[in-house]
Amino acid sequence: MSRTTALSHVYSFPTEFVENLHTLRDGSLLLTTMESPTGHLYTLDPKAPEPQAKLVTSFDSNVTALTGIAQLPPYDDDLYAVSGGLHTSFAFERGSMSVYIVSLKTGTVVDSIPVPDTATMNGMAALPRHPHMLLTADSIDGRILSVDARTREVGVWLEDAALGPGAHNASSSGVPPVGVNGIRVRGDYLYFTNSSRGTFARIRIGPGGKPVGKPEVLARSPDVRQIYDDFTFDDEGNAYLAVHSTAVFKVTPDGVQTVFAGGGTDSPFKEPTSVALARDGKSIYVSTGGNFTATPREGGQVIEVQLYT
Repeated sequence: MSRTTALSHVYSFPTEFVENLHTLRDGSLLLTTMESPTGHLYTLDPKAPEPQAKLVTSFDSNVTALTGIAQLPPYDDDLYAVSGGLHTSFAFERGSMSVYIVSLKTGTVVDSIPVPDTATMNGMAALPRHPHMLLTADSIDGRILSVDARTREVGVWLEDAALGPGAHNASSSGVPPVGVNGIRVRGDYLYFTNSSRGTFARIRIGPGGKPVGKPEVLARSPDVRQIYDDFTFDDEGNAYLAVHSTAVFKVTPDGVQTVFAGGGTDSPFKEPTSVALARDGKSIYVSTGGNFTATPREGGQVIEVQLYT
């Protein structure tokens, strides 16, 4: 039985897998999609009488999927960084990935920064004190990469065993070999999920924007088949994690983990992928990948879940 929480369906895509979402200043959502057949970037106004996804821009055939999203200065809801490349099975063709700088005002890609030595860039975040410095999760090689949006320099911000997928048999466990997945900066810490290891952790960021110390695990998935994906925080510091295949978990600042929404066979969530906080802080939006084994295929969803009832 699913956890009963006040929620409402906002929108369903016909076939597209929704990978990530971000709340814009006006309350609309920015969404990345995969395999449609090329990556598409959409906006969606969840408060419209009949919400409809609006295409911002699409990409050529070498970009079949888009993943992470991060806002860039001057923070006027114009410039956003999105990552993408040629998608394979739970990874990308090595050498195909780039960070694309997109103008929402013009609906164009204004720059692209190749990131050659990676098979995946997943979640993305900007360092608040160094806002042109983007961090992106390399889920396959177990690293967090840095991409400078001004100088175009690409480097390794952190490489640690806690970021890698670890040793496991994907065929027997049902868990794909995906390590570090979602990343977000809150306060002086970078928080991250690791899908294969089933961990939600953080590492401190020093004044110069470099990692300090070792990662600290805050919560662990109760079951290897409950796979952490992307996440967000509310104003009180509670984290809300998208959990495959049907749930949203809540982790309090002191590490108490509960099923916040969904979680049963009757769950409305079809492969949750990401979570974003509404502008008023009273609800979260959950994106899903949809039912990609159904015939015909069922596209991803956007569902609003109330935090306070």
